[in-house]
Amino acid sequence: MSVPQKKLYPYLEELFKKKSSTRESALRTLVKEFETNVHYEFAENNFVTLVHRCQNCLKRGSALEIDLALHLIGLVVLTLGAGDNAHEVYDELLVLVPQLLIKSKLSQAVKVFDCLSIVTFISARDFVDTESSMEIIWQFLNQESKHPSTVAAAAISGWILLLSGIDRWSISPKKWKGLIPYLLKLLEDGDEHVNVASIEALALIFEIGNLEKFSNQVGDYASMKDMKDGIMDQVKRVCNDTKQEASKVLEDDYDKTTTLSLGGTRLTFSTWSQLKQMSYIRRFLGNGFTNHMMENEHLHNIFHFAPTTKCRNDLELYKPEFEQVVFRVFVPEVRRENCSKRIHKSHSSLLSKGRTKLRNKYRSLAEETKSGHIADEELD
Repeated sequence: MSVPQKKLYPYLEELFKKKSSTRESALRTLVKEFETNVHYEFAENNFVTLVHRCQNCLKRGSALEIDLALHLIGLVVLTLGAGDNAHEVYDELLVLVPQLLIKSKLSQAVKVFDCLSIVTFISARDFVDTESSMEIIWQFLNQESKHPSTVAAAAISGWILLLSGIDRWSISPKKWKGLIPYLLKLLEDGDEHVNVASIEALALIFEIGNLEKFSNQVGDYASMKDMKDGIMDQVKRVCNDTKQEASKVLEDDYDKTTTLSLGGTRLTFSTWSQLKQMSYIRRFLGNGFTNHMMENEHLHNIFHFAPTTKCRNDLELYKPEFEQVVFRVFVPEVRRENCSKRIHKSHSSLLSKGRTKLRNKYRSLAEETKSGHIADEELD
């Protein structure tokens, strides 16, 4: 059940308390509220306070505070949608993220990449903004030290989300030359999380095309087709039986069509870009995904989704809060007392017939609503 907007304000004040446990509790409540409900008005009116106090938690908070604050920042931007307010959050986050990756524990890096990727995906004004965040992630991946598998997978997954939102012609011809060799090297390590993320990245690159922008080995092949076939051969060579199944997504004839049904409206996705965006946001929102998809206008714009409450035969049914049957009859004073019983109690009177008609109307409405109800479904 959603907390009324006015009751959220005390949690903002608690974010400035000295006691860490108080701030953690407030963050946990706010995360739950923004995750499961669309508090657009509250976010619009208080985003500066929300984000600045989250930043305060990032600078001096416990490990749990940092995780919760990063999650809340992402949720606030998802609620605000694209615009000046969200871009202001992006600008400030871009300064903080490199510092967080240096000082935070590696386990927290997963939340850092989740937050950076969501905020950039929603608020980036152009491909320059997007590539700035992609470069931060790429620099992290290319550090000499080996990263834990969950962190490496989170970084690759976030990078893919950002790549999915860039027009293929805007991709830099020089910045990502080492990406495909890097992904193929990761596949050799055999970690499940990293394998999934690496194959997803290759699938998206294959869909985008322009392989020469993602590899420094173009000269080794006679054509782009030969290059793609060569990459496929390398993937199959390093994959065991389990990964062989996963690698099928790279094949040209792989059917990636997926359907999602929400409130009776079906969404069909047929590209890796669409699927990546949907699955990433779905994971980030958790149990609140359905509510946001139904009520968050910014997600409607991203996924071209128009939720409907229409029932059978495409008719919208409205039930009034109050209806009554009224009719006027002129009866001379001398006959009023004698006619009262006939008017109000007789089964054949106009009043009784009107009441019967109204009851039948309500019964019909109830049946229409029941038969027209369609439950939400999960991804097929």
